Amino acid sequence: MRSLEIKPHGLMFHHFYNEKHCRGQGAISIGQFEAVLTHYEKHILSAEEWFNRAVSNSLKDHDICLTFDDALLCQYEVALPVLERYGLTAFWFVYSSVLDGGLEKLEIYRKFRTVCYACIDDFYLDFFSRVKASAYNDAVELALKGYAHDNWKYCPFYSPNDTKFRYIRDVALGVDKYQELMDRMICEQGIDLASFASDLWMTKEHVRSLCARGHVIGLHSHTHPTVLADLPATEQQKEYGQNYRFLRDLLGKSPEVVSHPCNSYNVETLKILAALGIRLGFRANMADHQYSRFEFAREDHANVIRRIGQ
Repeated sequence: MRSLEIKPHGLMFHHFYNEKHCRGQGAISIGQFEAVLTHYEKHILSAEEWFNRAVSNSLKDHDICLTFDDALLCQYEVALPVLERYGLTAFWFVYSSVLDGGLEKLEIYRKFRTVCYACIDDFYLDFFSRVKASAYNDAVELALKGYAHDNWKYCPFYSPNDTKFRYIRDVALGVDKYQELMDRMICEQGIDLASFASDLWMTKEHVRSLCARGHVIGLHSHTHPTVLADLPATEQQKEYGQNYRFLRDLLGKSPEVVSHPCNSYNVETLKILAALGIRLGFRANMADHQYSRFEFAREDHANVIRRIGQ
């Protein structure tokens, strides 16, 4: 392993593809997932063992755990059978609104730009042109003066268009204006949201099954805001309080772990998590400096795939 990896950390997974689940940007195959597991096999601990070592301050430099964010159905249907063949368990970080009938648009928008465009850059071309033609263009152009692709150095798999899109979405537009533009694009395609989203997320039964099989279930907020740190402390409390109560009631035990959605958190977030009794948390990068018990490092699977040549 490279020197960057010589510290205990998690491997972070999101999307998987097969004949049912669309490939999309960043999604990996069963073969690629197995290649990652083989690469790290000697160092991967069960989720429970990694947790116990972490809270007792006894992790070793090369100790690795597996983590899955967002309660995605493709993870359950594609990755879980592989984990079971390898005898491995993982941390699963769940945002709860989608388990309770919600249709959160983060994943819907991702699927839209995957299946309704020939390639991701075609989507970006359409999206950027719509921003330019909108009433928000002057404000976006002003905000873009603060944009720099180099600020995403821990995500080398992002292209300049990827980072520009995320900056416009999260900083220049904000939630309401971004969703207004995206909803208009989706409406023009005549998409029924409930049907379109039917293969995106796990159910309550899936999450209960994971827990029963020895996996560790953790917080990931209630609705998965992309810039949670920008919310007032009261809204952050609501996000994590709902998430905590939902999982506690669903599983019959209190969650003790968290991963930060889109790596967005601040000092207030950490205070809220501590008050909820959370004992361990993960960020979403491998930045090489000291962090708290709520900020263990994780390596994105895209970086690993690039490194091992898959």
